[in-house]
Amino acid sequence: MSAFENKLPDASAEWVAEGLITQEQRAALLARHPPRESGGHRFVAILSMIGATLLAVGLSLLVAAHWARIGDWVKIIALLGLLAVAHGAGWRFKISPGRNPKTGDACFMVASVLFLLGIALVSQIFHLDRRPSDGVLLWWLGIALLPWLVRARGMQGVSLAAGLIWLGLMFEENDSWLRLAAGGPHWAGSELQAAAFFMIGAALFFAGTALRSGTRADFAGLHEQGGLFVAGAALYALSLHWSRYVAASSDDVRARWIPFALLALLLAAALVWAARRGGPDARRWLWWFAPGLVAAGGFVLGGNAPAAFWLWGAVACLALFWLSLGMIRLGLAAGRESWINLGLAFIALNVLTRYFDLFGTMMEGGVFFVVTGAIVLSLGLYLEKKRRSLLAALRRERR
Repeated sequence: MSAFENKLPDASAEWVAEGLITQEQRAALLARHPPRESGGHRFVAILSMIGATLLAVGLSLLVAAHWARIGDWVKIIALLGLLAVAHGAGWRFKISPGRNPKTGDACFMVASVLFLLGIALVSQIFHLDRRPSDGVLLWWLGIALLPWLVRARGMQGVSLAAGLIWLGLMFEENDSWLRLAAGGPHWAGSELQAAAFFMIGAALFFAGTALRSGTRADFAGLHEQGGLFVAGAALYALSLHWSRYVAASSDDVRARWIPFALLALLLAAALVWAARRGGPDARRWLWWFAPGLVAAGGFVLGGNAPAAFWLWGAVACLALFWLSLGMIRLGLAAGRESWINLGLAFIALNVLTRYFDLFGTMMEGGVFFVVTGAIVLSLGLYLEKKRRSLLAALRRERR
């Protein structure tokens, strides 16, 4: 079945002819829901990404085979040459003349990875042994602006990954101003890191919702999908604390208020931006994220005794199930297959994990599956009722 965006041009033209909407309203609808790429274009894009990855790996292996016999300045000059070639090819394929934009995206993505290799190379040659997060921050800052200038989605994906990696390193380093846990070893407070990444994932998603009505709408799906994945993965990590084994082995740590206050401000800014630009869609999504915020806040503020870990882990499990249902429900309404697939994947992962987690206790397992079954049945009845009402409304419009 064709996507909603691909059906909209023909359907909206009929609505204008029937007098249901004006030409200006049709133009606004088409701008809000641009046609999706066909499967053939996506296949070419995937092949381009795979080819770019294989090319980068192949070059790395060739260089590694002769690494010891290559002079330091030859290495640096060669890397600069590769960077120039990757950026030049990306510009030619995507911008001017721009006949192969997908190949251009792949070239820009390779350039962003080569920049990281350049940082590592210079650090090795000149023995710059500083914190790993400094190198990742330099990588992120060096590639953060270019995707917005050339509209390179692949490079923007690498930029988002670099930013998340930098934050993850900063959250753990003992001398970092963004360290989440007060005291303890560098791995202490894994639940605090998961709570922080849920807030980041939610902010990333709402930023994507806001982008959908702006000049960079082509980046909206990337941010939304990435935000949902990060938020869902974080809730899954928090739900593991439902297990008595994880709770018993957790470190006694306290959260530092400065990084969480900054993350709360970031999420609030994304929510306000999405509410002003995304309209009712953003407000609708807030209800699906709300239980996850409760679970994350419980781990940050609710103490870290084993009983508290069990409670907030259970809340995180239910919040993940609720958010997954939101992905499916709103994915069906908006025609977003990726949301539906991601929601189903998280539901399957959540149920499978809970099955093994509660396998030894039949009473708890029975209660969990009874509640889950009741929720799934209720959801099915609701979706069927909604489907019938939409079909009835569509038939009335055709008369």
